Amino acid sequence: MKTPFSSYSAPLPGYGTSLIDRINIYLHFRRYFKIITERWLLLATFTVAGTGIGVWLAVTKPSTYKSTSTLSTPQKISVSRDAIQEGPMSMDSILNLMTQDVVVQRVLGKLQEGRENTNKLVRPQVIASTGPGGTFVMSVTSTNWDYAQQFAASWAHEFVDFAKQQRKNQINNSQAQNTQQILTFQRKLEQAQQGLDDFQRKNNIASLEDAGVSAQRNLDRKTAEFEQINLEIKLYENTTVEALAASGGVGIRPEAGADKIRPRNTKSDSQSDSGDLSDRFSAGSRYPDLIREIRSRERQIALWTEKLKEKHPYMVELRRQTNELQGRIKDDLELVAKGRDAQIDSLRQRALGYPKLIDELKEQVLESTALRIEFLRLQGEESRIKEQLDVLTRQELEMSRFGGDEEQFQIIQAGGGSNTPVGPNRPYIIGSGAGLGFILAATIIFILHRLDDRLESPEEIEAKLEEPILGQLPEVDKKHYTEGYLLLSRMKAHTMFAESLRGVRSSLLLSPEGSSKRMLAVTSAVPGDGKTTFTANFAITLANAGNKTLLIDADLRRGNVHGYFEQPLEGGLAEVLQGRLSIKEATRETGINNLYFIRAGERPSNPSELLIGPSTKELVKELRAEFDYVIFDCPPLTAIDDTFSVATFLDGLFFVVRAGRTSIRFARMGINTIHQRGAPILGLIVNGVPIDNPYYYYTTYYYASYYHRPLTPDQSVYPDAKRQADADAQNQAQIQAPTPAGGTTPGTPTPPSPAPSART
Repeated sequence: MKTPFSSYSAPLPGYGTSLIDRINIYLHFRRYFKIITERWLLLATFTVAGTGIGVWLAVTKPSTYKSTSTLSTPQKISVSRDAIQEGPMSMDSILNLMTQDVVVQRVLGKLQEGRENTNKLVRPQVIASTGPGGTFVMSVTSTNWDYAQQFAASWAHEFVDFAKQQRKNQINNSQAQNTQQILTFQRKLEQAQQGLDDFQRKNNIASLEDAGVSAQRNLDRKTAEFEQINLEIKLYENTTVEALAASGGVGIRPEAGADKIRPRNTKSDSQSDSGDLSDRFSAGSRYPDLIREIRSRERQIALWTEKLKEKHPYMVELRRQTNELQGRIKDDLELVAKGRDAQIDSLRQRALGYPKLIDELKEQVLESTALRIEFLRLQGEESRIKEQLDVLTRQELEMSRFGGDEEQFQIIQAGGGSNTPVGPNRPYIIGSGAGLGFILAATIIFILHRLDDRLESPEEIEAKLEEPILGQLPEVDKKHYTEGYLLLSRMKAHTMFAESLRGVRSSLLLSPEGSSKRMLAVTSAVPGDGKTTFTANFAITLANAGNKTLLIDADLRRGNVHGYFEQPLEGGLAEVLQGRLSIKEATRETGINNLYFIRAGERPSNPSELLIGPSTKELVKELRAEFDYVIFDCPPLTAIDDTFSVATFLDGLFFVVRAGRTSIRFARMGINTIHQRGAPILGLIVNGVPIDNPYYYYTTYYYASYYHRPLTPDQSVYPDAKRQADADAQNQAQIQAPTPAGGTTPGTPTPPSPAPSART
């Protein structure tokens, strides 16, 4: 990607910039590239170390050889612990059997025969796996080809013998265990039959019907009779006397409804009636006949009322008969009511004996249920033992048909393979070492990055420090500048660095309180933030705007502003505060119009006492009347407290933060100290912002597009270009011309200088 910033002739992104640079996909991954770029040595060191370890392991590891044996299984039966089951053994069980330690030890013992005891063989790597067509592959890996081949062949033979012997032993053990189980179950069957017989004799039970079924039926019948009696009592109570008399008297039995009754004609019902009432009304009541006779008399009265008078003997006789019948009905209803009450009392007397009888039957049912359950349990146990005994008997008959001499496995190939080494995989080992080293380095870099609280994005810096940003100064590449300290007087007028400083100047001058902010201080959290470079160039920017500006180096300990203007250290602020020089004597011209300078002076032994003394206040008061703007370059805040001795008398303070360099923890600590001391802070100056920063790139791009023009005019293409270039050079020389004290007369053009190099 083209360099996006230059103080002189380095290319700038303009109308000729490629589409990929305008989209700038690189910006999305810039943070990760920057992390790797800053710590590439760590990444390279660990990767090289991992590669070296991998090479060493690959070289020192001996070559390995592989030999195989192939087996197949024609077996059709397999013997389990309890019986013989048709079908092949499972693949997993066969593979586990092949790699058992007892099999490998038999192979080692076989190969050890004929050797001395002191020359014991090393156990190789053995792996059993399945092959094509249901075969089994026994692989042996060793550092000796002959030994691997012998081990593979011996392993196949020893396994076949071991499997045959194990099968025979398993069959014998299974037969012995099966015979023992048959004897055991025969004894259990005899005990179960004896227990069932004893239980039947003791409880006099011949069948399941005798074990509680009859008792349950008696309980159900008596419970139904008791419920029927209670139902009759409720029906008698709910039936009216008129309905009962109309149905024939108390000698009837009520049904489900109060108006529905049925005759009582059972012997038990008639015997249950007690007293004279039951005897008198057992044949029924004449209530229906009397009702019919009364209605007949009433119809005759109604018929003869129009023909006969009330006192006619016939009418009188009809009324007398009617009254007599009504009296008889009343007597009949009273007798029916008494008969109903007697019937209810009789039913209640009968119901009193049922609860006790039902409880007794319930106890009998419970006892019979327990007997039934026990009877069923004994029968079930007897049946289960018989079934198991039958299964064992069948298994014994099946086992007698097999002797265990059948071949389980057949050797297809024994000790096959090639004497070409199969390992180690040296490229893989080397690659793994390099990869592990790279991953370890990347992990360490990531941890260091997470622990690093330095921020590069101005937006993030502003959010963390909670202070407004007044300006962002771009980073100047060192290779583009070789003249020492970075000053605007040595740069082209329209560089990004100069435009950024003009933006800070505009923020100060055009603010609502810009005219009152005349005495300013510049400080930072730690050394190396570019505070002095900003102070010197910002003073030049104010002076170029026509303001009489004074730059004071207030860092009496390590001040270096004098180096920017190539002047000696002595004869400066320290001597003024000590009373050895006046302000006028200490003020020096810089060769830039409207800009004056007071250096730090000789290094005093008590800089804090000089700055906090009353002479500082008098100095500020006198300078305020003499200059438009006075800028103090103060020391960093983290180590010393000299800045606040001066800032107390000033109008504002700039706080410089270097993007990607200044620790946010130290910067926040310095800003908190400023607030605690009550010093007025104007805002942040973010210094050293990389041009390829995603938040700064398009500002650079549009700046270059706006100022895009050929640096060397072509006379054939632009006829007036030379005249315009001469005019521009003359104007630039007038702006940058030093005073006679600087050794240059006004109006003399300043020759162009190489691009700036120091990083701000």
